[in-house]
Amino acid sequence: MQASSNSISNVLHTLQTNQLSVAGFVQGLLNSKEPHHHIGRDSLLRNAGNICSLLYHQESAHKSVTKWAIPAVEMDLGEFGGHRAEDWEEVVSDSGGDTKMKPKKKQVRAAERNAALMVIKAVVCISIFLQNSNERCNYLQGMLGFFYHSTSVPEKVIETLAHAGLSISISSIHSAVQSVSNQMSVRIRRAVRSLQSAFAYDNFDIDFKTEQPTLEHRSNFVSATSATVIPLFGVNSTDQLRCSQWIWERDPRNPALPLNPPHPLFIELKTMMRLHKDDTHNKQPNPTRPSPRQEAFAWHVREILVHHGQHFRHFEKELCEPAPVERIPLHKTEQVPCRAMNIKQSTTDGNVEVMENLLRQGGIGDPNSGDFDKDHDIDMSEHVILVHGDLLTKERLDTVSDSRRIETTAKNRLQYVIFLPGLFHYKMACADAL
Repeated sequence: MQASSNSISNVLHTLQTNQLSVAGFVQGLLNSKEPHHHIGRDSLLRNAGNICSLLYHQESAHKSVTKWAIPAVEMDLGEFGGHRAEDWEEVVSDSGGDTKMKPKKKQVRAAERNAALMVIKAVVCISIFLQNSNERCNYLQGMLGFFYHSTSVPEKVIETLAHAGLSISISSIHSAVQSVSNQMSVRIRRAVRSLQSAFAYDNFDIDFKTEQPTLEHRSNFVSATSATVIPLFGVNSTDQLRCSQWIWERDPRNPALPLNPPHPLFIELKTMMRLHKDDTHNKQPNPTRPSPRQEAFAWHVREILVHHGQHFRHFEKELCEPAPVERIPLHKTEQVPCRAMNIKQSTTDGNVEVMENLLRQGGIGDPNSGDFDKDHDIDMSEHVILVHGDLLTKERLDTVSDSRRIETTAKNRLQYVIFLPGLFHYKMACADAL
């Protein structure tokens, strides 16, 4: 052992004297074409397996060896499991005229895909083994069961997959769906009953096609409605949205107002003039300097010249970010999906049914209504609710509000609805007005 250690020390000293590292020596020996170097090269090739095994068991080299080995094996197998010469190309090295074989991009993508498939198959196999030893270790099987349920996989197929360890049983799937539905109902009620959330809804269509349609069994086209609850950012008290009566007293639909009430635009004219007077974004702080709005316009012109022009690329490093104006604070917007409703939302009556359904899902309502549960529901008659949707939804809700203006309760005349169109629909309305 002492003699072997001395020999290794002598070899390392010789390599250091010749300004060579061990890795550089091995690489040079493998790449050498000198005839008298073949003895050392053949020795390395014969013991390549042992060397790789020793490197693999070294804790510091384990990760790098594994990272190299898996793509290397996949690269050699190819996309269809074989080494093909047409998948490789010759590349000239940067140091000289030597050429080496390099896989094409198609082969690289195939290797990455095969490596990912190997990981997926390993996870599936391990999950099957875990569930076989403990039925509660069924995370993968539960996810696949939900997927089968959502895609209407036949029950016989699910039973077969459950016996193979690739799904939970049908009864477990139904129990899981019911449990998730109950949890979502609790979340919906918690968000809506806070009276600090908004609704957003829109229609969606589903075409249930029949494999062999006949007169008795035709394809079924369903137009339904989906909705979500959006907790409002910055609204921390229920009193902030308790303004339904105040808005109704100024609403042109209110029959108690004079016969010729002033137009809403004239009511807000003083407020708009005050905002214009207090605005500092359009005013020049100094006669020799442009206003903040002009500076923003100038920045956009420079940005177009630098990024889209042909002769100003060299100014890219000097192009800074524009000065922020009333920056919106960054926050994470949460939402709680509501249950889908088998209601045709494109009609006026459909929008009324959607709003009634959303109020029932959220557990809020008017105490004067017959369906109000005094033990569980929350009174929302004095509050407003922000509702988001497209322009057709706004037209339908406005029609309902106009026709119900003489109702006695705020809920029946949809007094609580404050409609806010989406940004896209708002821009479309502005473009149509122009």
